[in-house]
Amino acid sequence: MSKLYERLAAYGNLNVSPFHMPGHKRKSGRFSLGDPFAIDITEIDGFDNLHHACGILKEAMEEAAAVYGAQKSYFLVNGSSCGILAAVSACVPQGGTLLVARNCHKSVYHAIALRGLFPLYLWPDPVPGWGMNGAVKPEEVEEALLANPDVKAVLITSPTYEGICSDLRRICETAHRQRVPVIVDAAPGAHFSFWEICEAAVSCGADLVIESLHKTLPSLTQTAILHKNSSFVEEKLLEWYLQVYQTSSPSYVLMASVDSCISYMAGKQGKGDMEVYVSELGRLRQRISGLSHIRLLSGEETGGIFYDDSRLVVRAEGWSGRQLYDSLRLRYGIQPEMCTENYVILMTSVADGPEDFLRLSDALAELDRKWKEKDRGPAEEADGPAGFLKPQTVLRPGEAMEKKMLSCSLEVCEGRVSGEFAYVYPPGIPVLVPGERITAEVLKILKGYEEGGFEVLGPENFAGGEMLVIEEEESELGKNFLYNGKERFR
Repeated sequence: MSKLYERLAAYGNLNVSPFHMPGHKRKSGRFSLGDPFAIDITEIDGFDNLHHACGILKEAMEEAAAVYGAQKSYFLVNGSSCGILAAVSACVPQGGTLLVARNCHKSVYHAIALRGLFPLYLWPDPVPGWGMNGAVKPEEVEEALLANPDVKAVLITSPTYEGICSDLRRICETAHRQRVPVIVDAAPGAHFSFWEICEAAVSCGADLVIESLHKTLPSLTQTAILHKNSSFVEEKLLEWYLQVYQTSSPSYVLMASVDSCISYMAGKQGKGDMEVYVSELGRLRQRISGLSHIRLLSGEETGGIFYDDSRLVVRAEGWSGRQLYDSLRLRYGIQPEMCTENYVILMTSVADGPEDFLRLSDALAELDRKWKEKDRGPAEEADGPAGFLKPQTVLRPGEAMEKKMLSCSLEVCEGRVSGEFAYVYPPGIPVLVPGERITAEVLKILKGYEEGGFEVLGPENFAGGEMLVIEEEESELGKNFLYNGKERFR
């Protein structure tokens, strides 16, 4: 028996409440597909081929498209990341320009690097006091498109990890006037089509939408779906790139999970369970909102068109996010999704029951009662995360990664050009992208992550006090990089 399996089995037997992905919440009694070995097959007769679907898989994807209201839907077994890579590749030619919100997932930056793209950034405003990005403003999208007619696509994350939703309908209308497609990374929003409170990206007119079923719906990890909803995107090209970025041996277990999940959510049982879940979730949010020292993020604070109430973003007055996260995990057996320096994110789904919500509300209420003045840390305004930075881009990310590099001490790398990504996962939003100049602000954020107990990923030896930088001639240091004689990054 493998050590990993033994550890997973032991963990599964613990009395831990999973307020994290995946959305099935390990409740095999409700969402089990039975023995996975019995249905783990390859492309044998009668079971179609995902990359050339003409039978049962074609029918399943057509049924999914009908449920979501898309022109065409594609099952993804390599997560949302492969869908994002395929979407960007199909919309933006090699070396083209992508208008992209800076607070996007690392997979977007991987697509930028692989395709040699110019990233033109949008800067979502901060949510006051929380240290997170708010919504992307439609007027800023319009301004950027009018000023940069060479933009080939717009890419927005909505909802964000924290549940903040941009006005996708207006953004799509703005982009379509310029005949530019809109790609929406809606990875945490697969449940929107089954919840009246939220407007799904497909219904807002987005051209390509990528959703992770496993994040908020009862489907196995790594399952996702891509919706095509536009004539702006060449279908055959999109399907080619889906073959490139997905395995040539897609798991029938995962595809069955996708099909089963969508059928459940669109059926009578799923609709009934969703009504109960939304009602219980509303009561839970009301209880948390009534606490004295623990704050729950509300939609009114975010500046978004609406807010995804399934996400519980909480912070404790005077505590760091790490302190609250550890208290919930170690003292109460509640495993959150993640924490930042300032807050904790707890993911809920239709698989959560009243007993799960009661356990969480009781834990937060007890922490709130035990809160004492002496527990307070320094009263500081939440610092801005990666998405607040406005870096100087010296080289395209893909170009930078092919340059000759050298290892540089963190003490002396300020002003040099990074050869590496740097981020904390989750959520995987880069603080630093290859080709960007390393500033004192960037170093402060990265060192702050490390001091706060977060692992900085990307750099080869950040823990050892080093980063890879582009080898430059002395005469090149501090030089601005210009595209066609004008600065393209502000």
